[in-house]
Formats: sequence, structure tokens, C-alpha cells
Amino acid sequence: KLTKLIGSGCIGQVYEGYVSSTNSGTKDQKVAIKVRHPCVMRDIDDDLDLMRIAVVAMDHLPSAARGDALKWLNAEGIVEEFAKMLKHQLDFRAEARNLVRFNKNFRKDDSIVFPKLVEGFDAYPDVLIESFCEGVPVMQYVRENCDDRMSMTRMCSAGIAAVCKMIFVDNFLHGDIHPGNVLVGHDKRLIFLDVGIVMEFSEADHDAIVNVLSSFIRADGRAAGRFLISDSDRRLATGASSAVDVDGYIEKMKALTDRASGKDYFMEHCGTYITYICDCAAMHHVMLNEAFVSAALAIKVQEGIALALDPAVEVYRIANPIILRSELYR
Repeated sequence: KLTKLIGSGCIGQVYEGYVSSTNSGTKDQKVAIKVRHPCVMRDIDDDLDLMRIAVVAMDHLPSAARGDALKWLNAEGIVEEFAKMLKHQLDFRAEARNLVRFNKNFRKDDSIVFPKLVEGFDAYPDVLIESFCEGVPVMQYVRENCDDRMSMTRMCSAGIAAVCKMIFVDNFLHGDIHPGNVLVGHDKRLIFLDVGIVMEFSEADHDAIVNVLSSFIRADGRAAGRFLISDSDRRLATGASSAVDVDGYIEKMKALTDRASGKDYFMEHCGTYITYICDCAAMHHVMLNEAFVSAALAIKVQEGIALALDPAVEVYRIANPIILRSELYR
């Protein structure tokens, strides 16, 4: 039974509802029911085709008109990475599998909650029934509880640790964590919703992401630069490095991390630094890995949540133990 609409996005709508229990005398269970928009698959196919056409059109422009930078930003790869994530989200059976996996990955973490599948109600491509998670949007909680610094610091640490675990340990990253998809429960636990978009990378790409991000977090810009060049050479497979002025590129990565080691710490200003990395990649002919770009942008959308909860958080203190654990597993 549907009761009321509680959310709507580009893929579908979410309703509050109830399902009947098979046990007589037991109350109906409150659930969240996701329903896919009827024409969304066609609309997304059209949008993706337009993006692909735009990339092809830019590739066919005279070099004087488009410049050389676009090649090294790997626009085609980024569009296809985005398409893969988006198409995966269109089948709610995939989201159901994601819920099962996230709940398994975080089964020992009492600070993080994901909705669960409702027993007896299978997922369909266009309908998903999951447990109803009571809570308030994280930014609303921040506004209403600005004096409760201890709780917000604890939740900030829990959220950062969860994202780092997804990236460095699990290789299974929630690809759509924004303030609208994060609630604070009555028990002050973080609730992550809408797991239709996830990122799971090949072994080689995951190694590259872990190496580059961990180097930035540890403020070792030279190592990050060398890893980025090595990954570019691996994917171009030309037999020789295509990078221009390798030493200059590595020194720019060092300068970035030197700047980001103080009050402008990398993870708190990730968006600014990603732009800088893209500019350097184009200038020095280092092809960016679309997997790294996707992971970095996913980190970027955490930025506002983390800063709102605790502007003074020291991310490296939370991230380093998780990075060390991931290195033991690799």
C-alpha cells in the first residue's frame, strides 16, 4: 500500500508505504517503495548519445580550433564511465544487489546504516521495496544541532572512514553520496540512501586510484605524479612515455601537495585540486584515468558534508589506518 510521495529524482520516485506481514496479528511493515519513471531509459539513451556525439565532434575539429588539451582529459573515457554507472542504475535489481553488498561490507560498523531488502518482496527492474530508514537530512541536522559539536565530529569521522573504506579496502564505492542521500537517524548514525550508482574498478585501475589518492593524502606529491604518469603510459601502451617535461609535472604535483598539507588540506579542497590536476595533465600530456576522475569527483561531493559537520577534522588521521589496511590486502 502506497501512502505518500517522499522523494523524486531523474530515475524514479520514492513512496512511503506498507507491506502486510504473513504472520497474523503482526503490524504491517513500513517500507520505502522505489518506482522507475516510465520513459527514463529512452531519455537517458538520448542524452548519452548527445554526449557521445559532442565528444566525436570535438575530436574532428581542426587542432587549432580545439587545442591539444582535450585528448589528455580523456573525454570519451569519462563519458563511457558515466554511461556505465548510469545504465546500471536503471535496473533496480542491480540496486538491490548493491544494498546486500553494502550491508555485508558494513555489518561490523555500528555508525553506518544502509536500507535492507524486505524479505518476501523480490526486486524488479522498475520496482524496489526496501526498509524505511527514519532520519533527517544531514544538512538539516547540522543547522538544528550546531551546538552539538561532539556528535557532529563523531559522525564526520564515521562518514570519512566509511568513504575511505569503500575506496581503499572494498573497491565498492557509493557513487551518489550527496546531502540529499545522507540522513542522520534518531540514534545519531549516518544513513546512506540511493545506492543505484556504485563504482567498482578493475584491479589495475583500483591499484592506480589507491596509489594516487593515498599519495595525495600523505602529501607525497612526487609519488602521486609518478603514479599518474605510469598509469597514463600503461593505458596508452605506446612503449614510451608520452609525458612532456616529466620533472616539471612531478614538481607541480609536489607543489600542490605542499600547499594542501596545511590549512588547504587536499581532501577538504578536492574540487580545486582536481581542476589543477586536469590542467597539468593537458599541459604535460598525461592522460587521466577515467576511474580516477570518477573516484575524485565522488570524493568532491563529500567535501561539503564533512566540512559542515566538522570544519576542523583532520582527514589524514582517519584515512591513514584504512590506507595501511588496504595495502596489507593488496
